[in-house]
This record gives sequence, structure tokens and C-alpha cells, in this order.
Amino acid sequence: MTARRTLQKDEVAAATELGYVFTFLLGLSFLSIFSIWAFDLQDSRRDTWTEQAMIDNLDAVAAAVERADEASRLDGNVTYAEPVTLLLSTAENLGIRMVLDDDGLLMQDRGATVTARRSISGAGSTFHSGEVEMAGIDIVWVLLEGNQVTLSTAQPGV
Repeated sequence: MTARRTLQKDEVAAATELGYVFTFLLGLSFLSIFSIWAFDLQDSRRDTWTEQAMIDNLDAVAAAVERADEASRLDGNVTYAEPVTLLLSTAENLGIRMVLDDDGLLMQDRGATVTARRSISGAGSTFHSGEVEMAGIDIVWVLLEGNQVTLSTAQPGV
């Protein structure tokens, strides 16, 4: 007795399998579009937060420099040190630096794409100088000594 098998075309099963494949590809494309959208949203929020933190840091350090200038106007031989806590201490990959000169306080990133500047009052007879790399530091010290206001990352007297 010989068994004879014949192949049958089962188009219903093939259509179901194709439906599974197309449903999977459709879901994959929706997930890809969603992840790209979520990444762009996160990226734009990070830029906004970075700019706001730069402005807050700049305002805090500029206010400390103004207080040092005021202390120098009260007594020409005074020594003054004030710590300023920063917000961008973990943003090491941005390469942000803060520069103090007689014209004001400048903060910019490595590529100079984000730049913020604050003017410093010229009412005192002090000179301003200093440059600080913001990567990994939590505190900037504003120092007044010998009619010179400087920025430093090291605590004075230590």
C-alpha cells in the first residue's frame, strides 16, 4: 500500500502570517517614530535647561562680584571671599567656561554656540580677572584681595 500525499495550497494560513508580519512592521515603525520624537523633545528641553542654568549661574556670580566691589568701596584694604554654588556641575561634556574681566562676566560653551554676558558695575576701583572651567565643579569662589577681584575654584586659605 503506497501512501500518496498531495500538497494543498492553504492561502488562509499564508494571509494570516503576512498579516502578522505587516502588523509587526507597522508597530515597529510607530515605535521608531515615537522614540525619535521623544529624543527630540528631551534634547530641546535639555538645551533650555542648560541655558537657564547658565543664566542663573551668571546672575549669582555677578551678584557676588558686585558685593566684592561694594566691600572694596567701604575699605580699600579689605579681603573678601564668597562661595557661589553652581547648577551645572554635572555638565562636563559641554565645556562651559566663565570669564571675568573689567567689562563684565562671560559664560559660554566650548563651541561658543551658547553665550551669556553680564555687565559688572564700574563704580569701584577694583580690577576684575579670572577664568574658570565649569566642568565638575560645584562652587566658584569670588575673591577680593589687594584691589583685585578674581574667580577661583579653590577655597582660599586652604
